[in-house]
Amino acid sequence: MKKLLILALAGFLGTSCVSTKVHKTLQDKYDLLNNEADQLRQKSESRAAENTELQRTLTEARRDNKTLVADTTTKFDELRVLQTKYDRLSKQYDYLLDNNSSLIAASARENKALMDQLSSLQNRLQAKEDSLNTERLLLEKGKRRVDELEGVIRRKDSTVAFVRQKVADALLGFNGKGLTVNMRDGKVYVSLENSLLFAPGSWDVAPKGQVALENLARVLAENNDITVLVEGHTDNDPYRGQSQVRDNWDLSVMRATNVVKILTTNQGLNPERITAAGRGEFIPLVENDTPENKAINRRTEIILTPDLTELANLLEGGN
Repeated sequence: MKKLLILALAGFLGTSCVSTKVHKTLQDKYDLLNNEADQLRQKSESRAAENTELQRTLTEARRDNKTLVADTTTKFDELRVLQTKYDRLSKQYDYLLDNNSSLIAASARENKALMDQLSSLQNRLQAKEDSLNTERLLLEKGKRRVDELEGVIRRKDSTVAFVRQKVADALLGFNGKGLTVNMRDGKVYVSLENSLLFAPGSWDVAPKGQVALENLARVLAENNDITVLVEGHTDNDPYRGQSQVRDNWDLSVMRATNVVKILTTNQGLNPERITAAGRGEFIPLVENDTPENKAINRRTEIILTPDLTELANLLEGGN
């Protein structure tokens, strides 16, 4: 356009004669147009540069958009994988939660059963402890009773030993003459052969036998807590009497009774403490197969027993 304008002006100037004023006016217009053309050219160049920059920016934006689209696709794929994992884990969680509720309920039942067992065991243990305490108290009570009984028995044994010694001392002159003194089962046995007390077939006490019995009676009178049992014994030879004494039973009873009568002539000896018994031939010390053995079996035994009332009371108290 600029070129056309210049050509037009040149033609005009060449074909016509113009004034200087007109020429100047035209020149001014030309300069003005030329300046406008320069400005337009600068604007066009500026717009071209801006367009180039915008194209570069658009290219970069498209490249970034493509990258973002790719990243978005990748992230979406990752999100889908994560969602799948989440859904699977959520199902597993729900399953575990249901199972956990069942396990908690089962555990609660087991705990209750265990607590019931524990309570039962505690009750049984308490019952055992109560039983043991009761048994311990009974054992302590029993031990005290045993101690008391042992004390009584020791006193009785001491009394029996003392009486035995006193009897042995009182009858010392008769030892080896048909008289023996010994202890057996907590009792004192004074055994007098019939040769010391009676003539054959008789129940009257001989004089030397009376002396021995009187000495014995003095010892018994000094010990009031001793009970006395007088037993008459015979051998197995039959006794055939013609009076009230008809056999060995009668003979043994009569001999025991006469011994008791002599003992009770001592006023200090209470007759209530003495018992007479006839045992006949039925408790021999040895076989009745020789005259010597028969002489041993023909005897009178005076059995001294300590008073066991205290011991009996203790035993009854325990019952």
